[in-house]
Amino acid sequence: MKGYGEFEMTDSDILCAVCARQGKTCCVETDIFVTMGDVRRIFNFTKKHDFYEFRGCSAEAYRDQSDDPQWDCQVFGPDGTRRVVKQESSGRCLFLSTEGCSLPMDVRPLVCRLHPHLYNAQGFYPVLAPECPVHLLPPGKHLAQTIQGFRQGEAEHWHHLLYQEIMEKGDLSS
Repeated sequence: MKGYGEFEMTDSDILCAVCARQGKTCCVETDIFVTMGDVRRIFNFTKKHDFYEFRGCSAEAYRDQSDDPQWDCQVFGPDGTRRVVKQESSGRCLFLSTEGCSLPMDVRPLVCRLHPHLYNAQGFYPVLAPECPVHLLPPGKHLAQTIQGFRQGEAEHWHHLLYQEIMEKGDLSS
């Protein structure tokens, strides 16, 4: 089955890797929020502390969190900024490689682990993120078989952890 451009998705491919090889991924020109728990996990793995910054929304539509007041209240500072992974000049996430995320699953930001689920503090919505190219899946394959960490039990655990961790404010230097 042909994927993006010249890439063909095989039964053993992970959809995220196909997207990453094409550069058409949720990790490009997207603000990736990180909790203080994410910051500590990434720091402990990379031994680098300069991978995040505080920045306003690049997509103004994201700023409207009226369906999730807890997110709105805990994630955004009074100045409208929040802690996000830095991007390369091309807009790519610092941790994006040609095979997908270079961080192990247990180190990745919780919002990355949860993608393409859509959610609020109450739980998951019945639809997935529209930018996830499920049309690339080989016949008979389901998204849960081709995205790491898509298993519902893991997603529910990460969702719970995310909403615990957004309560913690701070910076590595604080």
